[in-house]
Amino acid sequence: MELEYSAGIVIYNSGRYLLLNYGRSRITENRWGLTKGRIEKNETVFQAALREAYEETGIKDISILEEFQHKITYYFNRGNKRIKKTVIYLIGISAVEDVKISKEHIGFQWASFSEALDLLTFENTRKVIRASERYLRENELAKTPNEV
Repeated sequence: MELEYSAGIVIYNSGRYLLLNYGRSRITENRWGLTKGRIEKNETVFQAALREAYEETGIKDISILEEFQHKITYYFNRGNKRIKKTVIYLIGISAVEDVKISKEHIGFQWASFSEALDLLTFENTRKVIRASERYLRENELAKTPNEV
């Protein structure tokens, strides 16, 4: 079995989470998820997460909350190979609302916590959003989408 490691950021802005639409997959017609990508050689989790966020969204101004990390692991097939993928998600706060998605996505949406839970395709990604929301609330960083 091949092992892969990725890093991602839950991008948070004034009570809303940035979700990316990956379009059609083998499993679903319309797959929603978070920024993430493979950790390259000699890259830290933080460097990979910030690089991927920029490549996928055009957002550079992200403040990482270094105390939060949420790890998920899942399995998938690539050709005839079985892959075990581990993704480490961070929370990043950004005031930037202008998103320039990459060619690997077909759309994006800024979503409230409840909207994110409804839109996200996979349960393990919903767990990341739940953990993020809990962390933000416990540290008094959460806002309602209408707060300034």
